Amino acid sequence: MSTLMSTALLGTSRTAPSFDDLPADVRSAAAQLGGDPAVVLLEAAALARAYRAGGAGSVTADVPAPAEDDPRLVLPESSSTHLLSMLAAKATLLDDWFALAIERNFRAPDHLVAELLTYARAGEVYRERILRIVGERGQWLAVRNPEWSMLIRNHGGVDGWRHGTPTERLRWLTNTRRSEPAKASAELTQSWETERGEHKAAFLAALVTGLSAEDMPLLERALDDRRKDVRREAATVLARLPQSPFGERMARRVQEWVRIERTQSGVRLVVEAPEEIDAAAKRDGIEDRPNPHTDYRAEYVRQAISAAPLSLWNTMVGQPVEVLNLSLDRTWEPILHDAWSTAAVLQHNSEWSQAIFRTRGLSTDRRLLPMIPSRDLADLLLSGTGDANILHPDRAAIFQALPRPWPEDITASVVAQWERVAARRADGGARSAEFSRYKYADSLRLAQAGFPYSAVTLLGRAAERARDLDWQQAFVKTANAIVHRKTLLEELT
Repeated sequence: MSTLMSTALLGTSRTAPSFDDLPADVRSAAAQLGGDPAVVLLEAAALARAYRAGGAGSVTADVPAPAEDDPRLVLPESSSTHLLSMLAAKATLLDDWFALAIERNFRAPDHLVAELLTYARAGEVYRERILRIVGERGQWLAVRNPEWSMLIRNHGGVDGWRHGTPTERLRWLTNTRRSEPAKASAELTQSWETERGEHKAAFLAALVTGLSAEDMPLLERALDDRRKDVRREAATVLARLPQSPFGERMARRVQEWVRIERTQSGVRLVVEAPEEIDAAAKRDGIEDRPNPHTDYRAEYVRQAISAAPLSLWNTMVGQPVEVLNLSLDRTWEPILHDAWSTAAVLQHNSEWSQAIFRTRGLSTDRRLLPMIPSRDLADLLLSGTGDANILHPDRAAIFQALPRPWPEDITASVVAQWERVAARRADGGARSAEFSRYKYADSLRLAQAGFPYSAVTLLGRAAERARDLDWQQAFVKTANAIVHRKTLLEELT
């Protein structure tokens, strides 16, 4: 209890105010007070409160060395202003803008570095690209503000790993894997046995960056960890290394549980899922009875195929398209296709991804779409018929994966479909609400970033022909957004 509080409780008639436990500056000022002890007590309390609210003792610090010069071109003033407005609006153009700015080797002007770091701290979506733009001067500033510690990338040594907080250590590991993966792996291997269980899974996930055969010994050790989440993460990362002992073990299990039958009527795939799995399978991450409400035997097979090397199927059957066209039991078809898709994603196998895309079409796992040639994506978009056609919601993921700017034929097809929708809206009727431009807000927003500049002419003509005022405004707004995008990108050239 403070001496002032003690005096207040006892009363100034029984004890005199004491200032011994007040800060030195307050104690010095309070010692000069005089008069009625009760008034002195209140005035001293007021001084102490004011000091706590706004006072600060003087400190000394060394002036840091100036940040190193950044020889890159400084962003034009107009581009800097537009960047801030785009970040505030989370504009769809940001991806293209950052790609071009980094390609042209631009940097942020010094007076914007702090504001851009604030955006980088607030969200992960554009964090790394913002840090590229602010460069070494941004790193210099981030080091001097504890709130920006998550943005520090040039740690210089392993102190961030050996003596940092769990968050700082994960950051160091993740960043170091980008430039020196072997060094990061060696540090984690050395400290593995003393790491806390709740941190190990996140550390293993960081190994995905720069993953190689050199990481296999540590990942195999992690399969024996006491924590389930650590073992599961180790198995997931190992599945990205198909040419590994782990992949070979999974391949043997698939060969035990799946067989190919060749008959006069054709080739079919037969699954004989096990009733139980052994300890070795559990060690490799196949979860025993993962969900009591589903067929756990199907889960055993799905997990094994997801982690087995896809080259196994070339030996068992042939080319990916032959495997995907095998005769399958209707119950097993979705399970096997999901497993093959997961394996293609983990192994980053473009041949299998394209074969699945040709077989599954719109049902293709969206994780595979970045590995599909742009022309194939465009052709599938153009294959629709009827009112749904190219703007159907089930095509949204394909639009997002399509490289920008979109091909001319895709652009023309989208505008033509919008015009058909606008005409249905203008004609009215009981279903007119279905053709409101607000129902197509997502496709309109995607088009602002994806349409080529030549679409401005198409949109202008569509606006002239539109009989519905809302759609007319939508065509004009989209055209203006494309012109604005062209202006912003030309500022960087």
